[in-house]
Parts: sequence; structure tokens; C-alpha cells
Amino acid sequence: MSVLPELELVRPTSIDEALAVIDENHAPYAGATELVPALRLGVRFPIAIVDLKRIDDLGGITAEADQLRLGAVTTHRELASSDIVRDKAPTLAAAAGRVGNARVRSTGTIGGNLCFAEPRSDLATLLVALGATVDIAGPSGSLTMSVDDFIVGAFETRLGPDELLVGIRVPFEPAGTTYWKLQSYERPTIGVAVVPVGDRRRVVVGAATERPVAGEFGPGDAEAVESFTERLGLSDDLAGSAEYKRAVLRGYLAERLDHVP
Repeated sequence: MSVLPELELVRPTSIDEALAVIDENHAPYAGATELVPALRLGVRFPIAIVDLKRIDDLGGITAEADQLRLGAVTTHRELASSDIVRDKAPTLAAAAGRVGNARVRSTGTIGGNLCFAEPRSDLATLLVALGATVDIAGPSGSLTMSVDDFIVGAFETRLGPDELLVGIRVPFEPAGTTYWKLQSYERPTIGVAVVPVGDRRRVVVGAATERPVAGEFGPGDAEAVESFTERLGLSDDLAGSAEYKRAVLRGYLAERLDHVP
């Protein structure tokens, strides 16, 4: 295993302090479950890392009107064990409780998960399906965008090097929301979120694609489902070929969507 490079450590206590420091050479982190592998592989090479764990405004889970507000440094374990999340977004809580392993769940954060845009992410797939948004702070002020727009591709987001993801807003789950995954190793091979939208179902496929891909289907849309799965750019890897994953996905969706009212 490669040795981590020697890095300066910066520990801001406010979002403004963090924004005054972070750039291409000063990498923000909280759990570092994604950053450490990137440093070991040499795909990230900052001169300093910026510890966000002391910034109180980046933590916390609250319910606001019809949505949850999740601080960016909320860990997967906190998400899974939160009574508020279990009540308002039980599928999200359950998915967070099955992310990675115990170490990842205890230290990895929802903000870090989204910012690294790892394709094989459980939470990104479900958050896109739920219509979640991210709050971003930067030198020019604050902005909000959907998670779907935020994730551009594999390991690529719209976050600038001098910007900080500060929170995630998740609409309360409608009844009937599900998240299913096929998993052979530590990360999912395929992830599928299904969310009711009136008498239709919003389907988002992740893990086997470079970014979560969405479709919407109603009763009897078998041909549309077939076309959707055929167009997906699925990956070949050690977990299986693209055609194997396509066949599994077709079978799952045929069964899951067969009962759309």
C-alpha cells in the first residue's frame, strides 16, 4: 500500500474561514473515506487538507416544512440512525445503513459522497430519484441546484475548487419509495430507486452507469422500460458484463413496475 504524502492540515471553525482557504491546492474533507484512496492513487495531490469537522453549521439534521435538511458532514451512520430521517425518509435511512462497511458508515459523510461523485454510490441514486437539492457556498455567494444537475459524470461535479457543499435538502419520501441494489463486493453493482409520482413511477439507475440515470413510467409501459434499459450505458467490470447487468435490471423492473396502479 502506498504511503500518503506529507500534507499541511488546516482546521477552520466557520464556513467563511473554510472558503478563504479551499482551492485546487487545499482539499476540504470530513471523513476522508474517498479522499484517502484518491491521495494513495495519486489522482489528487493537494499541498494541504482542510478539516471541516469543527464547523458546526455543516452538521445537523432537521425537518423543514416538507423536506429534510442534512448538514454536509452528516455521516452515513448518523443518517441511518436519525429518528427524523427514519420517519420522513425511511428508504434513505435504510440505504445509508447499508453503505460500504462499518468504518465507512461511521466516518464517511453524505457531502463527501456527493462531491466525489463515485459512480457506485447508493445515496446519489436515491437522492436523484427523490428530487434532492444541494446548497453550495462560494466567493460569489450561495446557490442551490438539484443533485441530478450537480453530478456531471463519473467523479465529476459542478462544484468549483473554491466552493463548498454545505447541505442537502431532501423532500419527504412518498409512500411506496424503494431502493434495491445488487452487490457482489463492497460497493453496489447496480442500484435502482423507484419513487411514486402520481400514478407513475420515477426510476433512477446508478452504480452500473457513470452517473444516475432517470426515467418515468406508468402502467403498461413495458416498451418504454425496455427502451430505457437498452439505452443505458452500463459498465463492464469484475462484478459482471454490461449485458448481465442489463438482464438483471430488466428482470427487476419488469417485476417491480408490473404492479403500478
